[in-house]
Amino acid sequence: MSESVQTPMQIVRHPVLQIANFLPEQDVEFLLQTALALEPKYVPSAVSDAKEDYRKSLSMEAPENVADLVSAKIRTAFPLIIQRLGLRGVAFGRIECQLTANNDGSYFRIHTDAGHNNTVGRQLTFVYYFNSEPKGFEGGELRIYDDQVRNNKLARIDSFQTVQPRHNSIVFFQAAVMHEVTPVHVPSQQFRDCRFTVNGWIHRAA
Repeated sequence: MSESVQTPMQIVRHPVLQIANFLPEQDVEFLLQTALALEPKYVPSAVSDAKEDYRKSLSMEAPENVADLVSAKIRTAFPLIIQRLGLRGVAFGRIECQLTANNDGSYFRIHTDAGHNNTVGRQLTFVYYFNSEPKGFEGGELRIYDDQVRNNKLARIDSFQTVQPRHNSIVFFQAAVMHEVTPVHVPSQQFRDCRFTVNGWIHRAA
């Protein structure tokens, strides 16, 4: 009787790029003041498949001046993004932007940003972090999960990379990769102390 031979597990750790000091200080201050002034316009965040108890935060479509500012800076970073994420030959198209506020108790469970409904064209996810100083929140780390190759397909496993929500930094990664946001703790529960982001998606060129 022959013994079966087990194939070593093939683990895929996805490339992640975080850029510090992404915007000039005057632009960071503009984003913060805009985010605070828009407090009445945020609504509870939704997810594309309408699952309940999956995401808790406040969000809105980014105003045009916010989206234009962040998108323009992202476009200048395209060469670095392509190099660091191994995307040579990929052409980028439109950029979607949201403005999100994570107050006390916010979270986003494990999910992917691409592959269903109107999300199919998303190539990359980005998250730009900013906050009042001194920082008034804890937690809110981004976890980007590793995959295992099973039957020539990728399947999420329990190991992950952790990205800290550092003020005035931006992170990029493949939109199809599974990820989550850990719970946010805001002791004051004041809106000004939220974990703020301009987050969104870079689409493949049509």
